[in-house]
Amino acid sequence: MKQEIRTVKAGELAELEQVAIKVWHQSYDGLIGVDQVNYMIAMFQNEAAFRKQIIEGYIYRGLYVDDKLVGYTGSVREENRIFISKLYLLEEYRGLGLGRKLLEDVIAIYPQYRSFYLTVNKHNPTFGMYEHFGFKVIDAVVSDIGSGYVMDDYIMQLDVEDKQ
Repeated sequence: MKQEIRTVKAGELAELEQVAIKVWHQSYDGLIGVDQVNYMIAMFQNEAAFRKQIIEGYIYRGLYVDDKLVGYTGSVREENRIFISKLYLLEEYRGLGLGRKLLEDVIAIYPQYRSFYLTVNKHNPTFGMYEHFGFKVIDAVVSDIGSGYVMDDYIMQLDVEDKQ
């Protein structure tokens, strides 16, 4: 199984959108409902949204297994920490240590940063995975995302040792 993590190119954003649609339905249909999943894909997980975020400074990295895109991250620099906005893996590739590889890749592309955070739905089973990686809950938020939908999340932060 050949694995590669690399920056997603502009011409690959349509493929990224297809993976996002699949992984979001796999991960969230039973958690927040199909209607909210479809809304969130339309708002945040599509080619146009990815292009806009790249202009705003986001870095999208794709995990390719045997040249097939199977997961991705989206991250952005903030003042003194990195926001990991997206860390997703297709269901059939979970449990193989690939999520850890994606996380390690995000940390590696920001060598000058020691603090990383993300949001995770309070009922998402991946919560335990993030704890296992060393993330700690630093806050809980309910965010109105429009059309009557909210995100009910924990904010989790990982502080890594000096990487120099």
